[in-house]
Amino acid sequence: SSSAPASSSSSSQSTSIDGVSFSEGDLLLQALNGFVLVVTAEGYVFYTSPTIQEFLGFHQSDVIHQSVFELIHTDDRALFRNQLHFAFGCDSPGDQNSVEISTNMLTYDPQSIPPENSSFLERSFCCRFRCLLDNSSGFLALNFHGRLKFVHGQNQMSEDGALLALFAIATPMQPPSIVEIRAKTLLFQTKHRLDFTPMGIDTRGKIVLGYNEIELCMKGSGYNFIHAADMMYCADNHIRMIKTGESGFTVFRLLTKSGSWVWVQANARLVFKDGRPDFIVARQRALTNEEGEEQLHLRRLQLPFNFTTGEAMLYD
Repeated sequence: SSSAPASSSSSSQSTSIDGVSFSEGDLLLQALNGFVLVVTAEGYVFYTSPTIQEFLGFHQSDVIHQSVFELIHTDDRALFRNQLHFAFGCDSPGDQNSVEISTNMLTYDPQSIPPENSSFLERSFCCRFRCLLDNSSGFLALNFHGRLKFVHGQNQMSEDGALLALFAIATPMQPPSIVEIRAKTLLFQTKHRLDFTPMGIDTRGKIVLGYNEIELCMKGSGYNFIHAADMMYCADNHIRMIKTGESGFTVFRLLTKSGSWVWVQANARLVFKDGRPDFIVARQRALTNEEGEEQLHLRRLQLPFNFTTGEAMLYD
């Protein structure tokens, strides 16, 4: 708060890497092999940590205040619904859609709910969630560990303004291998509008490029960050993605906050909402200069240049 002493706000910043500061909370989230999820008894996402993007591909803003059942495999929705109640044995919703499941929630008398330290409120279960990442089959199996708690001051569900919600940590059922952990440190993800204007970047991307989310999003077009010699090549794959839904692997240079260039291998794809393209998710891996130059050499051998439109000048 504004009344807090200056020392408390500065102490919350624990480290700085290339000018990018991280709070203790950020570092603790990175230490988890998972993400934090808070879901109300009505089935809406009250909060999720930004690290959800690293496991499911969705940006934090895509899921907060949305029905959690939109993210859950159809066969697992009844299971998840039951976990939102302190007393099991609720009628199964069968094949109800997410709207019906959310609107058919039970309301509670706070006096009938066990105390917060009760084992009846603890939860541990498995569930499949939608996943946008390339290494999934469309869904990722997650372990949920947490408990039901009250969120106070929400003016819902009870006379004292307390909202019942599931507080849980979600972790992939299959632990990552050493190879996956090493590769993951070089992977980062960005979110864009359909014209490729940046909308978000994950924590690893902030480390690789040096920008925070505001600095990345305030410059307008994402092409402002792409090397001039790579622009036509990236634009071709951008058009391909709009037509087919996926760009294919694209190797190009991105401008970092320090003014240097970093080679990345990216694969961008469209994310649909209500049957229409809504935004772009780009998953990128940082490359060494040697890897990037090798790919540039292969591209120059393969791509025909059109001298009349200036592409040859652009590609140097």
